[in-house]
Amino acid sequence: MKTLTMPFTKSVLAITVALALSTTTSVGQEAGLPGNASSLLESHGNWQLVCTAPEGTVRCVMSQTQLAENRQQVLSIELSRGDDRNTAGGVLVLPFGLDLARGITYQLDGGQGSAVQPFRTCLPVGCLVDIALDSDTVASLGAGDQLDVIATADGGQEIAFSISLAGFSNAHDRMIALLR
Repeated sequence: MKTLTMPFTKSVLAITVALALSTTTSVGQEAGLPGNASSLLESHGNWQLVCTAPEGTVRCVMSQTQLAENRQQVLSIELSRGDDRNTAGGVLVLPFGLDLARGITYQLDGGQGSAVQPFRTCLPVGCLVDIALDSDTVASLGAGDQLDVIATADGGQEIAFSISLAGFSNAHDRMIALLR
């Protein structure tokens, strides 16, 4: 299995997603951001937290984007709070050239792999996998170091995309606090 570990790179993608959240039906709270700010951008380890407060309703997304040396996006993961404050949902964006029929699996800190997750669709930015994390999984990710996303290339070779979990717990906790 080939493992791809890309350096963490900050991106305007998180800001774009946050602005898009202002028109979605994601969980929000009528309270506003600290200092009555209209938006907030924070770094927590390798995670970015972006919140907006259109019309007083706070909407937040935590994300991590990895770019190749040529600045092409390799991977992006974006999560927002689920219906229950201890759950999360979002999307994983992976590059083209993967065997979509085989889906992906997750492996936390080299442990046992998850069930196969299907690709939803592909867009010009890459191929999307929906993410739904229960409270136990969110807690495990918060205590973990690395999440590997294992996919199969079109040629049949397994590829692991590594997502750093440094700052995951802090970003998630801050997101929950801002959405109270």
